[in-house]
Amino acid sequence: MWNIIIGIVFVVGGLSGQLALRGFDSPKGLAAFGGVLIVWGIVQKVRAKNSQ
Repeated sequence: MWNIIIGIVFVVGGLSGQLALRGFDSPKGLAAFGGVLIVWGIVQKVRAKNSQ
């Protein structure tokens, strides 16, 4: 669940230009990383639901 929340914050911050990925100085990179976190969080939720 935390992956999804942090991912949303990264996507919003990256697309607004207010945050950037340290070392890359790339807001778009941060938004992409946030998208990956969101997808990973959803995958974890689906796997947990299917294993029950």
